[in-house]
This record gives sequence, C-alpha cells and structure tokens, in this order.
Amino acid sequence: MFPSSSRIRHASKVRFTFQMIAMVFITAYSSTLLSGQVKYSVGVTADITGGGNTPNVPTQNSFSLAPFIGTYPSVAFRARGEHSSLDSTYGFGYDRTFSDPTYETKTHNATLAFSSKFGPKWSFNLSDTFYKSSNISSFRLLSGATPVPDPEAPDQFQYVFTPVFFNSNQSNTATVGLDRMLNKKSSLIISGSYATLYYPNASLTTGVLSDQKRISASVSFRRSGEHYSWTLGYSGARFNFAAFQNSLNHSATIGYSYQFSPALSFQITAGPSFLEGLDSVKSPLGTTVTATLNRVIPRGSLALTASHTSSETSGLGSVSRNRDLSLGMTHAFGKTSTLSANVSGFDTQGLQTNGVSARGISAGGTYGLAVSRDWSLNWGAQYQHYEGYNTSGYDQKRLFMSLRYNKPELWRF
Repeated sequence: MFPSSSRIRHASKVRFTFQMIAMVFITAYSSTLLSGQVKYSVGVTADITGGGNTPNVPTQNSFSLAPFIGTYPSVAFRARGEHSSLDSTYGFGYDRTFSDPTYETKTHNATLAFSSKFGPKWSFNLSDTFYKSSNISSFRLLSGATPVPDPEAPDQFQYVFTPVFFNSNQSNTATVGLDRMLNKKSSLIISGSYATLYYPNASLTTGVLSDQKRISASVSFRRSGEHYSWTLGYSGARFNFAAFQNSLNHSATIGYSYQFSPALSFQITAGPSFLEGLDSVKSPLGTTVTATLNRVIPRGSLALTASHTSSETSGLGSVSRNRDLSLGMTHAFGKTSTLSANVSGFDTQGLQTNGVSARGISAGGTYGLAVSRDWSLNWGAQYQHYEGYNTSGYDQKRLFMSLRYNKPELWRF
C-alpha cells in the first residue's frame, strides 16, 4: 500500500538508482558476452524551434498564439552483436513561451531496450521508458521521438491520460520478457512490468489525481503458421494508489494475427476480465480488446490501433474503463521531403460511484524538407483538446518551424 506520497517519492529515487545500475550492468554484460563481435554507434539530434502556441493552462482567450522558442536535443547509444542488441536514448526538451506571464517547460525522456538470445530456444527482452514532462504529446511531435513498436518485444504498458499539465509529472515503465521456443511453431512467453506515476501536486487535486504504481505479470502460449499466429494467455495486474483503494485485475485473452501480404497485417486480442478489491462498482466483470492494422504503402506506412479495457488504470482517478484510438502515417515525397501525421483520442470513465471521467484528442503533423545530408527544415502544427476531470474543457494549439541536425551514426566503433 501507499500510505503517503513521501513513500512514492522515495520509491522514485530507488527506481532511478535501479535504472542506472541496470543500464551499466546490461552494457557491461553485452560487451563481455560479445567481445570482439559487438558494434557500437552513437547518434545525436539537435535543433532550434520557434513558433506560436496557446498557454499550457485554460485561459479566457485560448485562440491567441503567443510566440515561443525551444530546443529538443537527444543522444542515442546502440550496440549490436551476433545474439544481443542494446538501444538507449536520452532526450531533453525546453521551450519558453512569451505570454503574460512568461513561462517555460522542460522535459526529460530516457529509454532503454535490451534483447538477447541464449541458445537456439531462449530469448530475453528488457525495456524501460521514463518521462518527466507536462506535455508528452508536444514533446514527441517537436522532438520526433514518436515510439516505434517492436513486434518481438513484450507489450509495454502506457497511461492513456496524458493531457497538458501546468507542472511536470513523472512516469516510468519497465517491462521484462522471456520467450521459450517449444518447437518450430510453438513458444511460451512470460513477461512482467512495473509502472509508476508521480504527480508533484497531487495533494491539491484530491479525488482527481493520485500517485500510483502498477505491477503486472502475464504468461501466454503462441502457435505460428506460415502467415498467421494465435495466442492464449493470462495476465494479472495490481494497482496501488496513494489516495484511492487498491485493487487487482485478472484477464484471460485469445489473440490472432494474420499477414495478408508483405504490406498488410492485422492483429487482434480479446478476452474477459475480473476486478477484485474495489468497492462500489456496478460489476467486477469486463472485457479487454485490442486491434491493430499495419499497412505499408509506397514510400510510407500506416498504422491504426484501437483498444478497450474494462478495469485498468489510466492515470486519472482510480481504476477506470478506458477506450483509446490512434492513427499514424508517414510518407516520403522523393528523396528530400517527408510528411508524417498522428491522431489519437481517449475516453476514460471511473468505475466507482462519482468516479472521475475525461476524454481528449491530440492531432499533429510535420513536413520535413532535407537541405543537406544531415540538416532539415521542418514545419508543423498540433491541436489538443481535453475535457472532464473537474474542468470545463480547454484547447491547446501550436504552429512551429524548426531547423534540425540529425546524425544517427555520428560515431561508430
């Protein structure tokens, strides 16, 4: 249980220390394991960005754009060996908006992904994602740090409630997976995850925001054919809150995926869920459904994902029923220009009597024009709208232009 916010803050410090130790250990381990065969690379991204945006908090005049400047540098370290790989990134975001009053925001983002094969039948995956931000959607758009799903890695939990905040919140999700090949067509997958979310001013929003952690474990059996695969699995998740009642969720799922062609694939996972330990809910029974469609188009790609969970933490209030939808696409025009766009929306409704509910949408797009091998000019726009959780609703709009330097392999050794 979380009797106080101080224990959450202490856990965050311990968690950060564990991350650093794990990163150093994995780097040293992979280097030792693949001595003489591993290849390393370091990449960097730097930019200067300017434009106009509305404030981070609701105002009476939400249509006027105030000028802002910002920068979103990042560094990436990669290691590749015969049987293992390591990817780690750190990104920083800073922008200053010249409104009345003037304010600035800072974002820190770190990711770590490690995978290794132990012989012909065992494989291991570890990933960790950290954010300290008041506006995750804008940071991803402006920095170009849109996450790319890895089909071989275990699914990583994400909080669906990520609106614009006045103060930065802190989230971290670690996922570990172990895959045992039983034969050429079958495998057993065991995974677990640990997620934390910390709101610095949660005490000022009692009944709406709460520091929390989520611990989950799952086991599944997968059977694969030439163009298809199906899975049968069980997962359990425990939700601990600083300001709400703790609870436990059980889910059984059946999944199916089919590769229609090299350019088109579809995956769906569905099953019943049962929530225990939470009072004042209409029914502890529910469903979990996730569907994804991936389409490779000439010089681009398209991905559509929709999900529904009946008893999951969203980041707002206590356990809730969540629905979210996302659509992302990229397209290259010739060798020098690229267009990318992303639209996502969510709806979360608290399960308990007088539970907190919210909904929101975020849409953004960028057009990039390469002026040299490493330099590009980028233009973009973003719109975000959120309502609920004791607010009358508010919008944030942003127009921007940036000059970006991108060198994925600045050094190789």
